[in-house]
This record gives sequence, C-alpha cells and structure tokens, in this order.
Amino acid sequence: MKPDLNPVRHKFQEFVNSCLSSSLDFRLTPRAETSLYATCFAIYSLQLIQALHKIEDPKKMARHLQNGLRAIRPSDSKDRHAKPYRQLLTFGLSALTILDELKNDPLEDLVGEQIDDNVKESLLRAGVINGRAGSGNQAMFSAIFMIHARDHLGMPVHAKLDEWVDIHVKHMNRFGFWGSTSGMTHLQFQNGYHQHEVLEYLGMENPHLEQTLSAVSGLADAEGHFAPYPGGGGCYDYDAVFMLTPEGRMPNEATFQLLARTASSIVAEQNQDGGFAESIRVRPRSLAGLRMFASHALDALGNRALFSERLRYGLTLQRPKHNHIHTHWSRYSRGWNESDLWDSWFRMLALARIDVAMHPEHAGHWGFIDYPGIGYHPSLRAAKVER
Repeated sequence: MKPDLNPVRHKFQEFVNSCLSSSLDFRLTPRAETSLYATCFAIYSLQLIQALHKIEDPKKMARHLQNGLRAIRPSDSKDRHAKPYRQLLTFGLSALTILDELKNDPLEDLVGEQIDDNVKESLLRAGVINGRAGSGNQAMFSAIFMIHARDHLGMPVHAKLDEWVDIHVKHMNRFGFWGSTSGMTHLQFQNGYHQHEVLEYLGMENPHLEQTLSAVSGLADAEGHFAPYPGGGGCYDYDAVFMLTPEGRMPNEATFQLLARTASSIVAEQNQDGGFAESIRVRPRSLAGLRMFASHALDALGNRALFSERLRYGLTLQRPKHNHIHTHWSRYSRGWNESDLWDSWFRMLALARIDVAMHPEHAGHWGFIDYPGIGYHPSLRAAKVER
C-alpha cells in the first residue's frame, strides 16, 4: 500500500483519546453522551492499532461492560430479539474477548436465551433468503450466539450451526449473496456481507467467488468508494473491502488497483481531529455536490436496480431531516462529515485489511479480534496453526 499508515494511526489514536469521558466510558463523538456502544468501538479501535495498554484497568472495564449489558437487558422478549440489544450484546462479547475476560464470565445468562429453537424458522422470519434489509445483521447475530455457545458454554449447538450454514449456501444467488438477481445493488452486498463474516470465520469458501468479486467491484465509484451516495460510508466501504479480500488475500491485479485507490481515498479523507466520518460529500450542500450526486446515479445507468437505488438516495438525502445521522448508538445526532468512533474504526479496519492483503507479512502490525463477527481476520487462524 502506498500511503504511509503510521501517521494515520497516530492521529487516529488521538481521536479515540478525545472521545474518552472517564477511565471506563467513551463517547461516540467528543460532543456525544457516553454509551456502551461507544466504549466497545473504542476498545476495538485501540486493539486494532495495538494500543490497548491505554486502557487503565482492563478487568474493571470488563466488569463495567458485563454489568452494563445485564442492566440494559430488555424485560420484553420481543425487545431482547430486536437489533439494538442483540447488536450491543455481540459488540460486548467481542470487546470482552479483547479484554480477555470471557473466561471469567461468558455471559451465559444473556447468550443462552438468544439461541434459536428453530434456526430455519428464525432465518425465514427475518427474510434472509429474500435479502430483506436488516436480515443480514440478524443472521450474523444468530450465528455468533451459536458459536459462542459452542466454544464458551459447551452447549450442543453443532447441528443448528450446520443448518445455518446449509441454508445460506443453498440459497445463495449468482452474486454470492441473497435476494434478487436482476442486478447488483449496494443494499444486497452490504446486507449479505454479514453472513460472509461468519462463513469466513468458519473457514467456508464462497462458491460464487468470481461472480462476487465482479459484482462488488462494479459498485465502486471513481474514488474507490462503495456507497449508494458520494464519499462512501464506513459500513459500505469496509464491507466491500472485506468481500474483495477473500480469506484476507488479494485475489487479482484488478482488485489490487481498485483497493489501492480505496485506501488512498480513505487516508486523504481523515479529518483534522484524526477521526473519520461517514461521508465528506453529502453535507454541506453545494452545486458541485448536487452534480456529484447526479453523476453518481448516472454512472449506474447500465444496471436499472442500481440506478434506481442511487437516484433514490440522491433525492432522499437532500431533505433537511437528513442533515444529521441518527442512530440507536447515541442520542446525539452527528454530522455527515463529523468524526465518530464507529466510522473511524471501520475506516481503519478497511485500511488494515487492505494492508494485510497487499502485504501478508504486515498481519502482525494490527490487532484483529479473535472472535466471530466484525474485526476478525483469517491471519489469526494461521497464527494459531503456527503455534
């Protein structure tokens, strides 16, 4: 990779530090309130750049997370299976893995109740086979809980996990994802990426790899971003980088050149405070920005589904209600070009994955997460074999 990542990492650490509220709490942005989500993202970020020693007391931090997860457990069963809680629980499990505290408290009470009685029924209900928006998240949560139950709780879930894999492999479309095959869209790959995280962790190969590489590469814009709007997005860009580096490898020269452009763009878009934003192209509005939205949509004219998706985003995002980004991670609504821990971690994770794909010997320069889900890297498996 051409960009020198050491200055990027140093500035990134400064941003993470600026989000610290106390020895145990972080904010999503320096202007937001503290939250468990933000604390997890900060732990991931420090782990990634091998600066975890900046956390004063890892054991105390782990207890803080464990207590917090139990305190926010919804009393209603429906809410316990909704995205916000399940997402935070899986985030917490990854953070506790980093802090090396799962062995003392694997959260059996919280994870055990998340194991599906009927895997197929739950996947169908979520709309996984049809690629319904949000179904990829729910499918990933389900698999993470089963893997956790298998590896940390000794629960007999092997057959259920096998069924999860079989259903996903059986219903993959020609692009290697789930849903319509009329044309590749940003939603389809960004939603379906989540299941591929699990499949990679389990060592499963993508049976439609070449088609996946072609389909995802075709979504890139001139800057090497992969979002349905200009400037990319933390999730969209990392998810695409993940899909284009199967097993952490660089599959061909064309992908090398594309991801080199992606890396250069990400580095150039690091904010002065050291963090990264969702997109620096969406706000503030300008005539040049509107032309960029129009060009972004017109570039997809050859794919009707993709053109419609980009056009819809281009029009919708002009509405004042989208001047800020609203999520369940924080009551504070951040600006599109405002640095936050989530996008910053995802941008750095994309750079790390590209770096290792281009230079496998750099795997030891990064602190990936040895746990299923976002942040895992196959080099961790190889390292275990060598030991």
